[in-house]
Amino acid sequence: MKRTVAEKILIETEKGYDLISGKFSQTRKNFWASLEFIGEYVKDGDKVFDFGCGNGRLFEFLNGKAKIEYWGADVSRGLIDIAKSKYQDKAPEFDSESESNSGKAHFLKINSGQTSLAFEDGFFNTAYSIAVFHHIPGEETRAKLAKELSRVTKPGGRIVVTVWNLWQKKYFKNIFQNWKNRVMGKSELDWNDCYISFTDNQGNKFQRFHHAFTKKELKSLFKVAGFEIERCEIVAGRNIVYIGKKK
Repeated sequence: MKRTVAEKILIETEKGYDLISGKFSQTRKNFWASLEFIGEYVKDGDKVFDFGCGNGRLFEFLNGKAKIEYWGADVSRGLIDIAKSKYQDKAPEFDSESESNSGKAHFLKINSGQTSLAFEDGFFNTAYSIAVFHHIPGEETRAKLAKELSRVTKPGGRIVVTVWNLWQKKYFKNIFQNWKNRVMGKSELDWNDCYISFTDNQGNKFQRFHHAFTKKELKSLFKVAGFEIERCEIVAGRNIVYIGKKK
């Protein structure tokens, strides 16, 4: 995918999530029961990073498992504001990445297309990215972000990544439409990319970009980034879960 196309999609994604942030947050109140096992990868005192934190629900889930210090980052200002509002007693509001918090949770807005993070090497014990990487366009951008998550994770630390399993009947038409458009020279997307719409309560429709990962592709992405695979499987038919250990 051309870099200009990827950059355009990332900007559209940021604007789209701001547009639907209220409805999106309402539909993301509880953590999936089928993914509760990912809470096993934190312990008291750990520093945890949540890349693509949305409304902060992962913090609420993990905070019930261990006493952690959590950093959540997202491109949507709307979702970051919701996260701060929900956890304001645990996450005093701040506007700068360089400003520190005395609480257990920190939320920061990052820019669409940003592939560097304002953290030291090996800062985190565990990095999470829940349902985010399938929204990132282009192999180059995904590789840069995977390597950056590796950089900020301690040697021996873990990364936990989930992506949607789009190889389901209800999504085939979206994937096949892009295949057809590519063959006809009418698509700037890569193979196995597609758009899936999301509509909020006001009727605002957001065409969200998705990349249909395979397990093999996800394992390769994080192997190159510097992780050793511990687990990679399809869970409940809906999610592909990758867990790796930093070399």
